[in-house]
Amino acid sequence: MIYGLSATLVIAAGGGALDLFNASNLRHDMQNALDAAVLTGVRASSQMGTSASNAFKQNVADDMDGASQSYSSAVSSSSASSSSYVTTTLTGTASLESPTYFMKLLGLNDLTVSVKSVAQGTTTIAPAGKPCIYVLDPSGSQALLVNSGANVQALSCEIHVKSTGNPAAIFNSGSSLNFKKLCVQGTNIIKNSVTVPNLVTGCAASGDPYAGTLPTPASSTCTYSNQNYSAATQNLTPGVYCGWFNFNNSSATVNFAPGVYVIKNGGWNVNGGTWKGTGVTFYYADTSKIQFNSGISADLSAPSSGTYANLLMYEASGLSKTQFVLNDSVANKLTGLIWLPSRELTLNAKSGIQSDALTLVVWRLILNNTTWNLGPMAGSSSGASGTMKSVRLVK
Repeated sequence: MIYGLSATLVIAAGGGALDLFNASNLRHDMQNALDAAVLTGVRASSQMGTSASNAFKQNVADDMDGASQSYSSAVSSSSASSSSYVTTTLTGTASLESPTYFMKLLGLNDLTVSVKSVAQGTTTIAPAGKPCIYVLDPSGSQALLVNSGANVQALSCEIHVKSTGNPAAIFNSGSSLNFKKLCVQGTNIIKNSVTVPNLVTGCAASGDPYAGTLPTPASSTCTYSNQNYSAATQNLTPGVYCGWFNFNNSSATVNFAPGVYVIKNGGWNVNGGTWKGTGVTFYYADTSKIQFNSGISADLSAPSSGTYANLLMYEASGLSKTQFVLNDSVANKLTGLIWLPSRELTLNAKSGIQSDALTLVVWRLILNNTTWNLGPMAGSSSGASGTMKSVRLVK
């Protein structure tokens, strides 16, 4: 009898290691399933617990079907610069009784296996009424200059002028600006016999929300160099355009295939014609530029998805300050972000822009005899909105 009892104890003790090994494997698999579940749940806009539970069930093996689950969520908020951040935390627990095979000889029929996972998602919330135009020069005089003949209608947009110079902005007679809000950080401005609706001085103008966030295209190898285009129809493809390119035919149609056009070591001199392109991005690798001259008509829109989503025209960071001029244009329909934080943008005589969805970031802005109907880029209109940018496991 003593021998039989001893044998049972030996078997239970030796086999118990196998029971523990099985429980450890079960815990590992259940932890992986729960990690995936809370990551799925925290991404959901609602019913996070339900989404997590469904994901857990899809990821577990048959031997874990009976696992109990519990989920709880919490939300916190913070702010920095011109954006607010909402952090959502989803905590999940799961447990299961793992049956034993050898330890039950000692009266221990099950081992409790339990796991816990915590996931966090951070959403950036753009403030209501996000600006359509940012003028960044913080101290320059006349950072915004509006001259006679300028007519800008932008009832859904704000323009923010960061300058505290003296004067920070000048509005001359014969101009007409109609913005949802015109926010000038400085308090010294000049209005020469003109009424500027919705003008607020001493306003907390927004800084550049895009700085440091935009992709850098490859630009080391030139695809095309120093060309003259005179054909009636010119079809261009993405690549790196080095040196100067002259578009000489004032009645030409220039078609741009979708993709990124890198401009470096020179620029494009455009003497009229019609430009068409959907899903296109123009990138200035240095102080190169596109000089739009007489009679240009352009209908250009940025990609709607992918790495360059909403990027219509932008430049490398940290460039020296230079001018960028748009002259005598018949009509331009531009859609997307134009990010030129080093440029003094001048819209000259007869420049016309119909922009249903545009955000403009420049160093300084001069409007001369310009007609502009402006609407906000997607995601920039009034009313707070946000996209979850960061999802991670924290436990």
